[in-house]
Amino acid sequence: MARRQKMEVGGLNIRLHPHSEDRYRDFLYALYRLKAVTSIRGDRSGLITSIERRSDEKTVISGVITTFLEIDMKGEWFNTDTMKEASTNEIEAINIPTHLRPNVKSYRFNFDVTDHSLVFEHYSEQERLTHHSALTFFRNLASNKKLNAEFGDVKISIIQSKGSVDRIFSIPRITDIDILIEKPNADLWGGNFEELAEEHLENKNARSMNVTYKAEAGQGIERDGDLNTLVAASLRNGRTVAKGYGPNGHVRPWTHKR
Repeated sequence: MARRQKMEVGGLNIRLHPHSEDRYRDFLYALYRLKAVTSIRGDRSGLITSIERRSDEKTVISGVITTFLEIDMKGEWFNTDTMKEASTNEIEAINIPTHLRPNVKSYRFNFDVTDHSLVFEHYSEQERLTHHSALTFFRNLASNKKLNAEFGDVKISIIQSKGSVDRIFSIPRITDIDILIEKPNADLWGGNFEELAEEHLENKNARSMNVTYKAEAGQGIERDGDLNTLVAASLRNGRTVAKGYGPNGHVRPWTHKR
């Protein structure tokens, strides 16, 4: 009988400035060339172990993240036979080469240089790479000083599901919406809005902008196409906070943030 497999993916949004396909392509290959072992969570670390051969014509680049356990060789050890802490002689007999790591799991990913989104596998042999673990991994890699010198401040955030927009607007009567958009802000009003918004921020020496809506007294903010677009953009490039009233009174603020 074939073993049942589970496939689930997550997504990250990687933002550079200025942003172009070539720059995003260069950035991903630079991450790979670091060959850096990077902390993910607790005693688990990882690195990018494989990436497709470079081609400046490809818009989607595939690679592999490999994770493993880091063993603190200087820490305390326990002998399950004697039910006591291991002796000095027992510990000295342990000989694990420093270049070997246990409990390996591999996760494939695709990076689209056109919309700077990175989609990764959540599961590898029943082990899960969560959104926040993947976010930590790539943020730690991107904090490398050499990368910062070449690519500047790299923004990485979790891509939320489109259903998050509906959850925000599930408040029956919304009285306040506060939306933060950071640059580069893709997928806003029309094909050239991104350029106009970024130019506006550049001219003000600003890196982000807030859009705040407050309802008229006794009324609720109406959902329309423009508001949908702004909130959806904040799922990739910032955060949205909404509050209002339901049948039983004031509704606790609903927040999406990167």
